[in-house]
Amino acid sequence: MGVETKLCRVDDFDLDKHEMLKQLKSDYELISDSLNNNGFASLKSEMGIYIQSRTKGAGHGSKSRAFYARPICLNKILGLL
Repeated sequence: MGVETKLCRVDDFDLDKHEMLKQLKSDYELISDSLNNNGFASLKSEMGIYIQSRTKGAGHGSKSRAFYARPICLNKILGLL
């Protein structure tokens, strides 16, 4: 049988009206500019407050990267902070 789930709350989140939109854009631009101007090796997981660039997939040494939301970003969206 399936697992029983419970809906606890429904809420809206409009990023256009949220103060974190400016920081998300800044994080994206920081990472994108670093990649475009300094190459792949310049990308560090420490870059960005709400989003970061990390290697995709399992294992170290991967050549592909993706944008990931940091826990602080998800906590704000979910209203946990």
